Amino acid sequence: MAARQGSQSNAMLYALITFVGLFIISAVAAVVYYVKAEDYRVLSQNAKDDLNKIANAVENGSLAKIVGKPEEGKSYLGTMQNVVNSLYSFILGQAPGADIPATVKYNQIVMETDAMIKSLGQDVNPAIGPNGVALLNTIQELKVKLDNARKENQDLKTRGEALQGNLDDTQLKFEQERQKLLAEVDQFQAEMNSIRDRFESLQKTMTLANDEQIQSFKDKLEQEQAKLTAKQQELQTTENKLAENDTLLKNALTQLDALKPNPDKEVAAFKPDARIVRVDLQNGIVYLDAGLKDHVYRGLTFSIYDRNKPIPEDGKGKAEIEVFQVTDQVSAARIVRSDKKNQIDPEDIVANLIWDSKSANRFVIAGDFDFNNDGKVDADGAQRIREIIERWGGQVSDDVSINTDFMIVGNKPTVLTRPTQDELDVDPIAGQRYEQSKQRAEAYDALMLKANNLGVPVFNEKRFLFLIGYDTLFNMNPLI
Repeated sequence: MAARQGSQSNAMLYALITFVGLFIISAVAAVVYYVKAEDYRVLSQNAKDDLNKIANAVENGSLAKIVGKPEEGKSYLGTMQNVVNSLYSFILGQAPGADIPATVKYNQIVMETDAMIKSLGQDVNPAIGPNGVALLNTIQELKVKLDNARKENQDLKTRGEALQGNLDDTQLKFEQERQKLLAEVDQFQAEMNSIRDRFESLQKTMTLANDEQIQSFKDKLEQEQAKLTAKQQELQTTENKLAENDTLLKNALTQLDALKPNPDKEVAAFKPDARIVRVDLQNGIVYLDAGLKDHVYRGLTFSIYDRNKPIPEDGKGKAEIEVFQVTDQVSAARIVRSDKKNQIDPEDIVANLIWDSKSANRFVIAGDFDFNNDGKVDADGAQRIREIIERWGGQVSDDVSINTDFMIVGNKPTVLTRPTQDELDVDPIAGQRYEQSKQRAEAYDALMLKANNLGVPVFNEKRFLFLIGYDTLFNMNPLI
């Protein structure tokens, strides 16, 4: 039993020693492997860091998109370097140094580009992109300017050629005119020589004339003077007869005026324009026998005059009415103003100076108007009169003629005092204002004279407003 136990103990010892040896070998191998693995890891990390300096992970996956297809026998970086060198040569026109970094090449391109643009000054307005000057856009702008300059140059050349042609034509015409004038001068010179010869001949003839010829001329002169004296006496007698006839004619016209006065030229202003059909005094309404068929419209006004009395000198009627409703045959008008002591009667006269159912009356406006009587001329006075006339169907002309029906006048334009030289020095246009005021006054007088000669009725603004039945409404709303 003891020998078996000893052999077992040795076997266990051997096994233990073998196990310990294997463990030590494994531990040593593990340590060696760990050390090698750590070296590989450091080398891998360094290689990865170096690669990230060249291109990060995203860029590594997109090198083909960023650089494009690499050139044969070159890497992506080598291909990119060739591209940068090509751009450098393309932009600057020179080969880059082999040892010049890409950033230095870029900065050199930017600096030389900026220097070139600054040297161009106002000749170029560089196009600026997000990273600096946009060369292509700038070149395109320069190309446009160059084309425009060429076009302007061609236009100037064409105009110059045209001007040269005009100059040649002018010189040719000038030379022709010069030759013509020289020919005329020669002709005048010849005529002058002929006249001088004739004068000398006549002078000799007169010198050689005898006393009989002189006496004959004197006798003829006396005969002509006697005939002239007889004609003058005959003319004087005729003038005396004309004066007598003129006096007789004036006396006859005076007697004729006494027997039959001249017709009233204002009678046309007071002719009835409508008849009163019915008067509703309770509601203040007057019904007229004129409607749409007679061109009556809403807003039209009339003056009403007493049938038993003559038209007042100032043209003011007993009432004023304004149409507010129109049918085909009849119109209704509200009473704007009336005389309570002299009520409207159906037989009264209804008239409006402007309005006419058959034709448009023609007016001429002259002078300055002061509607509010403040002593100041209304700058738009004549225009307001014109607007009233045209709104109610009348026509306005600038000059009086035989076709003029009525003339509306304000005050005669005031002629300013002629400015002195000192006043002109202070206000250079004072003279112009004086001349304008003088011309306006003369034009006013000329229109008044022509209206008087042609028998055109003349009314001031107050009579005008009375005669159209618009005085009350105008004073209620003077801006209309």
